[in-house]
Amino acid sequence: MITALIAEATKRAGLIWITIGTHGHPYPAWHIWRPAPGAGSQPPGAAYLVTGPGEQPLPGLRAGHQVGVTVASSQTGGALVTWTADVSRVEPGTREWDEVIGPLVAGRLNAVLAPGETSPAQRWARSGAVFRLSPVSGEITHRH
Repeated sequence: MITALIAEATKRAGLIWITIGTHGHPYPAWHIWRPAPGAGSQPPGAAYLVTGPGEQPLPGLRAGHQVGVTVASSQTGGALVTWTADVSRVEPGTREWDEVIGPLVAGRLNAVLAPGETSPAQRWARSGAVFRLSPVSGEITHRH
């Protein structure tokens, strides 16, 4: 199944490349992959990433848009699969925020904390953004 390929490749990748807009160049992005809650016929999950001050720059990434996501092969370094993602922002205080913030923080062990901060999540809620990149109908735009 195509959506399973997207999920497995993206979950295993330490880095994905995001193309914002039709003429943009790809930006590297650290992310986590989270499966969809529950089981059954739901999509396999989504990639979650953080951007904002002190985090990876992803200019032009906005909720309500689509982006291209390229997953590189860990063996060759070349592109393994490219897929289209719907972009949505994960709002602080929501159930989804609570579910993804722990794994995101765990992946940023080297995050520099501002005075008074106990977690980078505080800064992300205040001045950054957490985004969900959900596969569009499991559509692979290019399989390499």
